[in-house]
Amino acid sequence: MGSRPGPRLPRALRRVAGGFAVPLGSVIFAFIVGALLVAVTGGDPFQAYSGLLCGGLGIACANGENSALQISTTIVYFTPLIMAGVAVALPFRAGLFNIGAEGQFLAGAVACTFIGVKFSNLPAPILLPLVLLGGILAGAIWAGIPGVLKATVGAHEVVTTIMLNYVAQWLIRYLIVGGPLQLPHGFSVSSPIGAGARLPSFLPNDNSLIIFGLPAGVYRVHTGLLIAIAALAVFAILLWRTSLGYEIRAVGQSQRAARYAGISVPRTIIVTMLISGAFAGLAGAIQIAGVDHNLTDKYFNDTTGFEAIAVALLGLGSAVGILLASILFGALHAGGAVMQQDAGISSSLVQVLQALILFSIAANFLRVLRFPAFGRRPSAPSPTAPAAALMTEAAKAPPEETQT
Repeated sequence: MGSRPGPRLPRALRRVAGGFAVPLGSVIFAFIVGALLVAVTGGDPFQAYSGLLCGGLGIACANGENSALQISTTIVYFTPLIMAGVAVALPFRAGLFNIGAEGQFLAGAVACTFIGVKFSNLPAPILLPLVLLGGILAGAIWAGIPGVLKATVGAHEVVTTIMLNYVAQWLIRYLIVGGPLQLPHGFSVSSPIGAGARLPSFLPNDNSLIIFGLPAGVYRVHTGLLIAIAALAVFAILLWRTSLGYEIRAVGQSQRAARYAGISVPRTIIVTMLISGAFAGLAGAIQIAGVDHNLTDKYFNDTTGFEAIAVALLGLGSAVGILLASILFGALHAGGAVMQQDAGISSSLVQVLQALILFSIAANFLRVLRFPAFGRRPSAPSPTAPAAALMTEAAKAPPEETQT
């Protein structure tokens, strides 16, 4: 008699559904609590979420908003989140909690701006790769400092990366407020990067083409999106198809066992942080090269790197999950303005929803809040198990000795 393959599909589906239980439950929990907050404060939750849906995904727009424009805005928002999310997810796999993606993002933005301004006369085939490589290198250096400190003296990466976030923020203030990058006769803004340092948009930036009733230039989607998708592919291949990826995952599961397997834990920690910072620095460079074209004071209050923590956790450290989580957070950002305009609900609700999502994920890992699982729980640890362990153990125990 032949084997019966029939039950395999339902079991596989149950495993997939079980993997989505935590992120999906976290999002639903956040939106339910958000709706209650809106209702208690006198707003209409249905109008609020209708505005978010319109502004983020171009769906159910009732007040004449251009759906294509809203979708393009969402894409612009989530493009850097993809790479920043990878910058947080990769150290998670090695048992590291990179809170410094924000500082690494800003370092990449500063390097891109500096090179793009100082060498603005170079042709695009030279200058564009140069500013992107500059952002990658700056982000890698910014993350490499905590990595070396962790690997050599055991300094906790949470503390060192947070400190470097503040350094990066105030460095930007120094550079653009009376500093060497300040625009002549301007204030709190740098000189613009050269034309050759700018990522091309998918559509022309002039009024020669009308799409969906608007000039093509208002749709700001740029080729950085392709770089972000390529970064996700590199992340997945690195993690699951290379010996370095195996070493990263082995160190994340147990440093002691990794040593017994002949893996250099200090080297793996340093290399992981360098690669992580490179992704975040690339995100900052792409944001300058593709969207803003100069540093402004808004970067002092930028939250891309912090949102990347929620993206990595919500995406369970996987490439597909990071992509979906980035789209969600990008849609929330883009939808906030439309929600405020159409429903009269402050766009700050978006930050409330993001915080609730992060809270519910953390609460689930810490077993304060448990979402139901569908089917069997996978035998392998969750991709974000290192992050969960760090949440519970970082405050209680000194970091494990990493020297060989």
